[in-house]
Amino acid sequence: MFDALLRLQLGPIIERLAEMEAELEDLHRRTDSVCRIGVCQEVDAASNTCRVSHGELLTPAIRFFNPSAGAQSESRIPTLGEQCLLLNHGGGEGGAQSVALFGLNGNQFPPVSAQASLTRRLYRDGTQSAYDDASHTLNWSNGPATFNGNRQALELKIGPARLAMAPEAIELQLGAVGLRLDASGVHLSGPLVDHQGRVISTA
Repeated sequence: MFDALLRLQLGPIIERLAEMEAELEDLHRRTDSVCRIGVCQEVDAASNTCRVSHGELLTPAIRFFNPSAGAQSESRIPTLGEQCLLLNHGGGEGGAQSVALFGLNGNQFPPVSAQASLTRRLYRDGTQSAYDDASHTLNWSNGPATFNGNRQALELKIGPARLAMAPEAIELQLGAVGLRLDASGVHLSGPLVDHQGRVISTA
């Protein structure tokens, strides 16, 4: 009789504890889904969406972050195989309420700079821009065209052409032909100098 009375009294408490256990398990499951590492599998640039795999799951088309999206906007389309952080702001398990934050380096896309003072951007065609705030040096290159500049001098090269600027002079050199501007005047060099088709000097 005592056991029956005890079960009668404890029954509602046991039921409530079972409900709380189920609620906690659901909360744990939802918490695990809030942030996950994923990999880009599909991109639709027109709609600014992508599909991301995480574990054995694949999200539906979801939005991805851009560097900025306001009065000043910048777009950057993610690459297939690029890693991201999936943020599930809706707390669901299907991924429909997720957004993708790209920019995580991995084996396929390692960092393009391992130097703390160097900020570098590398494009898929090999073009790169970089700035080193320790040496105050700006570098830009695109195939045969390169630009290097710091507080002491600037240099631009396009194929065989070269333009150099120092505090005291600006030089443009293309093979044997050159132009130099400095405090003493304008200096031309080369086998031939003309002005509007009229030869004014020959070597």
